Amino acid sequence: MSDDLVSIIMPAYNAEKYIAASIESVLAQTYSDWELIVVDDGSTDSTATVVQEFATRDPRVRYIFQENGRLGKARNTGISNSTGPLIAFLDSDDLWLPPKLEVQTRAMAENNADVVYSKSYVFSDENIDDETQTLTSSAGKFSGPDFFDSLIRYPQIPVLTVLLKRSALDRVGLFEEGKAYHGCEDYDLWLRLARAGLVFYGMSDVLARYRRHGTAMTAMPSNMFKLTLLIVRRYIDQSGLSELEKQRRLTGLYRDVVSALIDEGKISEAKQFVHELYLWNKNSIVTRLQKILISIWPRQFNFISRECLYRTEWHLQNSFGRGKPH
Repeated sequence: MSDDLVSIIMPAYNAEKYIAASIESVLAQTYSDWELIVVDDGSTDSTATVVQEFATRDPRVRYIFQENGRLGKARNTGISNSTGPLIAFLDSDDLWLPPKLEVQTRAMAENNADVVYSKSYVFSDENIDDETQTLTSSAGKFSGPDFFDSLIRYPQIPVLTVLLKRSALDRVGLFEEGKAYHGCEDYDLWLRLARAGLVFYGMSDVLARYRRHGTAMTAMPSNMFKLTLLIVRRYIDQSGLSELEKQRRLTGLYRDVVSALIDEGKISEAKQFVHELYLWNKNSIVTRLQKILISIWPRQFNFISRECLYRTEWHLQNSFGRGKPH
């Protein structure tokens, strides 16, 4: 085994439409010391055929089948069957730019980092070459409690851009496999790595392309807000955030969830989250008003909240200098 071998983990589920392009982006890397482990998570389409065609042409490509177990289990299966001291992740509908592995392995060595990540373009099937939008991420070298707190405030590491040392996973464990964490198991892992004091290096380079399409989990904003809320609630009490900062962060996430659910027409579920927020923070005047508002006028909930309740709250915070939700 090479000391510089990168094990690329690619979970795939019914990925026949996009996976060939994803594999091609690995083959196009200017860095050649890699192995690609594609974990077929119970696909019922021709994913296996597509991958195995690549495997017959390039021995660095390996195919593994497992019964459907979702992203966390598929990634863990890939890691467990990999051999490289360095590990990278690429989903079966996303793409890497050719220099990705080369510049990241160099940056990892130069900065003595355990985890390296970068920015990524966001594109759709309608405009594959779109470079107008990127997934935001923080550039610089980070470690310790301050970065853990920063991640609690905002999830800023796109999984398709990550390169990490296997030794980092040896310290904190693999991805969460529980059903509740499907879609946020990467955010959970970054927080555990940060909590353990490992060194992160965020690059300003754009090294990947994230595909946004209708079947992706991120196509429904409420899903991502709910998952973020789940993880933040799990770890926020381990952070160094003040009680006021914790309250603001959780309140903001609850409001994001409710707003997205209403925009998606999921009024009943939105009511459940407003009630949950109310039980958690009954002292908030805005939350008490929203509990009434969503019962009597749900279709106008977002408009009234934005144009009246939140504006009034902001003015009260700044007028009285208390800086907290009322």
